[in-house]
Amino acid sequence: MFKKLIVLIMAAILLITGCQAVNGVDLNKMVLNSAQIKSSQSKTTLSLDLKYSKTKVDKETLKVLNLLNHMKLEVETKMQDSNTVSLAGNIILYKKGKIPVRLYMDKKQMVILLDNAKKPIRIPVDSGSSSDQQLIKDVQTKLLAPVVRNLPNPFPAHLKVTPNTTFKVHGATVKGHRVQAQVYANELPKLLETFLTNLSKDEKAIADIVNAVNEINKAAGDNTKMTKDEFKAGIEQFKQMLPELKNDPAYKSLLTSKNNLKTDIFLDKNYYERKTSTTLNINSIPDGQGLTGVTLKINNETWNINKKVTASKIKRYSNYLNENATPEQFLATLDKKKSVLYSAMTSMMYQPSKALNKSQVSVTNNKGKKADIITVKSIKNNSILKGAVIKVYSNGGNLLAVIEAKSKTAVLTVKQLGKNSGKVYVTIQHAKKAESAKVAIAYKAEKR
Repeated sequence: MFKKLIVLIMAAILLITGCQAVNGVDLNKMVLNSAQIKSSQSKTTLSLDLKYSKTKVDKETLKVLNLLNHMKLEVETKMQDSNTVSLAGNIILYKKGKIPVRLYMDKKQMVILLDNAKKPIRIPVDSGSSSDQQLIKDVQTKLLAPVVRNLPNPFPAHLKVTPNTTFKVHGATVKGHRVQAQVYANELPKLLETFLTNLSKDEKAIADIVNAVNEINKAAGDNTKMTKDEFKAGIEQFKQMLPELKNDPAYKSLLTSKNNLKTDIFLDKNYYERKTSTTLNINSIPDGQGLTGVTLKINNETWNINKKVTASKIKRYSNYLNENATPEQFLATLDKKKSVLYSAMTSMMYQPSKALNKSQVSVTNNKGKKADIITVKSIKNNSILKGAVIKVYSNGGNLLAVIEAKSKTAVLTVKQLGKNSGKVYVTIQHAKKAESAKVAIAYKAEKR
């Protein structure tokens, strides 16, 4: 089902950007110019919101959905050239915290640093020769032009172009054009049919695509050649599949206006995308197994296009993990007391630790500026093992204190819980176990 969903999403994105000139704004240039960007800086924010029934989703899937729901990503990217790129930002997990993310890639390697790990991950990169890269770029351009030329316009009611407007990008005022567009899933079969019909009549486009495909085959060591007739036959076969797509129950449930893509794009005078805001809504998911809705929002700003940009390297470390490192080896590089990623990964990999008994925890709410104390002790049927991590949370879910147990008793301090009575929430996490459920512990008001 999800493979079908991805196909529809990609089709929507392709169709929404392939249009003829509207109000004097040639939108095809927007698509074609994206392949001409050699360097740039950009800032991207992404948010993911899910709708699901906790009673209908199996336990393992529920763990994943709970972890990803309300997730955010904030990153800044520096593209120095087609081979050299850096990325820095945070993955923000709802009610868990931030996971710092850094990446650097050049012709020789990719280095990834997650959540300030003691060892980054280093992966060798084979980017090919400069002649190979130029061939790929040339073929991409040759393929893109004939495809874009034959893409249909979205329905006029869903497309609005405002020429000669101004907008802010990274604090600077930019002159250009605004494009607002929407595509609904129930319109995709008609749009796809129009595209295939247009393409089948465009002899030059077919010749360009066939030549580009044959160039790719030759570069890969395959001397097989596609002919124009074979390509045309493939188009016709695909067109004959469209009625089946419309009648397929899985696709039929997806092809509804409840599933849609909306985008707001700002182009500069050179037709480079400088600012975008896109929302993907999926509210009809057949066989979702309890998952009923997905909303993905992406905002992006781009500046310094084709100007000097220097990617930010990650400092040298004495030791690295390679791409074959096990999850356990990676976990060992994280701070188990403070790492949000450590908590997230162990929650997926292991069973929860046994929750603390209320009788194990006592809270002393000291008067005045004296730090307040939370004491956790072992009991007969629930010992605190050396190395266990104990955390104390506020009523709102904020982490107040954390400690790694050195003995069967652990003492944590909090600067101030407050003058009034209240509750804290305490968890424990043993080795090769996930964090336990939170136990609510009441405490008294400060003595007057």
